[in-house]
Amino acid sequence: MVYLFLFLLSLTGAESVYAEIKSPGWYETEARKAIEAKNYENAVTVLKEAEKNYPEVHKFNLLLADLYYDKKLFKLALEEYKKAENKGDESYYTLNQIARTFGKLNRDAESITYFKKILKIYPDSMEIYDDLGWMYFKSHQLKKGEAIVLKAMKRYGNNRALAMTLGTIYSGLYNYEKAKEYYLISIKSALKEKDDYFASIAYYNLSLLEHNFYHFNSALKYTNDSIRMADRAPGHLSRGELYQAQMNFKGAMAEYRAALESDRTPLSKINIAILYQKTGRLDSARRYIENVLSSRDLSWMFYYGTDLERHFKDIHEILADCYEGLVNLELGKPVAGIIPKIKSIFLVLKYRLLGYYHRQKFRSYSISVGKAYLNEKDYLDAYWEFYKANEKYRDIALKYLYLARGIEIKITPHSEVYYLQEEGKIKKSVKLLNETLKGFDGFWEREGIVESLRSMIPLLKGRSNAVERRERINRLYSYNRGALLQYGFGLPLEVGFRFTKAGAVEKDFRSARKKRLIIRFLKKSGSEVTETAGEKGFRYRLFIQWNDSENILVRFIDKKKSIVVYEKKIKLKGKRLKVQCADLVNRIINLIYKVG
Repeated sequence: MVYLFLFLLSLTGAESVYAEIKSPGWYETEARKAIEAKNYENAVTVLKEAEKNYPEVHKFNLLLADLYYDKKLFKLALEEYKKAENKGDESYYTLNQIARTFGKLNRDAESITYFKKILKIYPDSMEIYDDLGWMYFKSHQLKKGEAIVLKAMKRYGNNRALAMTLGTIYSGLYNYEKAKEYYLISIKSALKEKDDYFASIAYYNLSLLEHNFYHFNSALKYTNDSIRMADRAPGHLSRGELYQAQMNFKGAMAEYRAALESDRTPLSKINIAILYQKTGRLDSARRYIENVLSSRDLSWMFYYGTDLERHFKDIHEILADCYEGLVNLELGKPVAGIIPKIKSIFLVLKYRLLGYYHRQKFRSYSISVGKAYLNEKDYLDAYWEFYKANEKYRDIALKYLYLARGIEIKITPHSEVYYLQEEGKIKKSVKLLNETLKGFDGFWEREGIVESLRSMIPLLKGRSNAVERRERINRLYSYNRGALLQYGFGLPLEVGFRFTKAGAVEKDFRSARKKRLIIRFLKKSGSEVTETAGEKGFRYRLFIQWNDSENILVRFIDKKKSIVVYEKKIKLKGKRLKVQCADLVNRIINLIYKVG
């Protein structure tokens, strides 16, 4: 309510209670007293009155701008800072606040212009060199960032802030050795000065570098060091991403939740949404990411190496994945009755339209981001974005994929397996995707294995590939059971039934119909079903005992391990047999594929 009142008050120019014109000092004192007492409405009124009576005095604009800035009303703050500048105030503070406010508004070019202006007027400011270098990094102008920070380091020596910024720039330039060198310089200096918080940030950045170059053990070590120095959200996010790559979903979610407790950015919510999407909890993923999309406070990007277009590109990709997965979930859902079927058809159409919309938005942002990289001659990232934007178009996609691969494998040879995976997906090649399964680290890169498996399974059609398809699905299930239904396939199931009535085995038309309906609904959900024991590739057995009391015993068995994975008694809903069977299979699906 305070923010809304401040905003409305700034527009209305409400009539002041101060009829008598006071001295400038009186206005300043009253405004500061009101701000200290958190009486922001009164403070705004006093300062507006002061500006009206002393239009040439810029300090009232500064006080009002600082108030808006503290309350994250950056557009209003910028207007007041600019008024102060136009009245002749070119102090270091005012110009720096203008530069930072432009940055908070993600108006990077204007922020850079003001940082450069400050350097001309105040050439001895090391902090401005650092800020300018960071803004060059944030806006993809890495070579300019490198030049300005090296210039500062030549003048001021290996200052830890400059060293960390330079390490980040070199990371963006894919220069592993130099990036690590400067990160370690910044860490050593911070530890010497016992600045644990700074060391935590530097360790975190170093962990990202190691992760990007597939040095997973080092990435985890430096992430742990970061958290040890200061328990900050980014460290938990980094550790969560490493756990997620291992398909350790509980560990990843615990880290993301820990990050969320203190995170002032939407990054924790984004990571949680991605984890939910990967594990098949698509409605939860959608809620988290739509909450991020609706947020209007984007000022956090000033401190992170991203911008509006990259941020929205990632959000729309997650939403596209969610809605495309929801289409498959709805198509595979057992449905009985006219109204539920109509509702399901409506949802499929709705999800398809939304999936298409977000996929198009993602592709549009990918092209825009790619052009920004291309303008700065960052060809690797540009080609990759152009590839992602054109995945639908085989020849164009392969062109940019090969261009990107030609650059990256020279920098980090292990990236070859990821390019092979993308090539296999575009070419729909089982052979290429099979090759990647040997190239991924079986401990650290299970996420990559899962991606290859889920891309390969739809390609394994026909009787000749039936056993391999079953085995690939079983393997995918062992890594991530939530990855199946959202991509349109389910476990191969060996199914057994026992129908009883009044304590005796039921052998009538009704029991035969129950069996047919259950098998039909299981197949609709994507499963290949057999009642023949011992067929190759059918690792899991589903046993259903339907008693006359309508209490159903469901037993899900892993035959390879000779264990009962789940056993549950289910009380059916509805009176019609078809509705009961649909309800039963829906609950079996939830039992088998639920993660966590």
